[in-house]
Amino acid sequence: MAKKHYMIPARLLRKLPALRKPSWLLEAFIVKSLGRLTMSMPLERAAGFNGVVFRKLSYFFQFTSRIRRNLSIAFPEKDQREIGQLTRNVCTHLGWAAVELVLAKRIWKERKQRVEFVVEEGIDLSHYRGRPAVLVTGHIGAWQIASFLTAQHKLRMTSIYAPEENPYLRDYFRRLRSNLPCHFISRDRCMRALTKELKQGHFVGLTSDTRLDGGVPISFFGKSMLANTTAARLALLHNCDLFPIRAERLSGMRFRVTLYRAIRPKDADAPMSEKARQMTEKLFGHFEAWIRDNPDQWMCYSRRWPQEAYTE
Repeated sequence: MAKKHYMIPARLLRKLPALRKPSWLLEAFIVKSLGRLTMSMPLERAAGFNGVVFRKLSYFFQFTSRIRRNLSIAFPEKDQREIGQLTRNVCTHLGWAAVELVLAKRIWKERKQRVEFVVEEGIDLSHYRGRPAVLVTGHIGAWQIASFLTAQHKLRMTSIYAPEENPYLRDYFRRLRSNLPCHFISRDRCMRALTKELKQGHFVGLTSDTRLDGGVPISFFGKSMLANTTAARLALLHNCDLFPIRAERLSGMRFRVTLYRAIRPKDADAPMSEKARQMTEKLFGHFEAWIRDNPDQWMCYSRRWPQEAYTE
């Protein structure tokens, strides 16, 4: 997920806009230096190193407080000590996610030893060559590794990405994403490109667990959230399947990628907007279950619910 700034508070930059460029340069230096160190290490050592570094940086990340607030809403039964521990664990997993992006080619090359692929009963991916589908995951676990499943089955998948706000990191992250075995297009004016991919019988991959102003209200951890229904609407418009896909982070830099059965609307005769809402709510039901399984693997560093939820 692209961020304007990782370490400098937005409020400070609004007061002192002259700090914007120096802060971008500093963050680019830190990110690229960590990337070079990561490239020089074996996978397990890189994961250990980055995990420790990102855990220490949790005290400086300007989004750490948002992680804590999101976890407090999702898990009201946990006390502040537990929430603090979970927050630091999330930052550790963020460091591992960085390794998975930087060393994606290495993981793909060693996938026989590192990645377990699971397809739920009733799905035959050999029938999807030349047939479109929409795959959706959340920023949960090793979500970037989810693209390995389609590549493993020799299916073309195109995903969208948010370009970095930091101009000194934009090209760097674009090159890193090219390490993943799928195609990428920018989220800016992406609908036409996604439509073209589906019409050509390809897969489209979306990460759709974030809040969208102007989205459709659904229940998420018992509270109303404005959700993006784009994935469901694409599947309905193109009469294709909508599959949830989960990439779990296991021990020892190993992973499990699971493709779940397609999501259908509860009421097949409802208007398209209602069917899209029903499908999105089912999708978020999957996300909530995955997060409850491993709350420290939820990359929840942006606001998920309306402001009132945080005030409460």
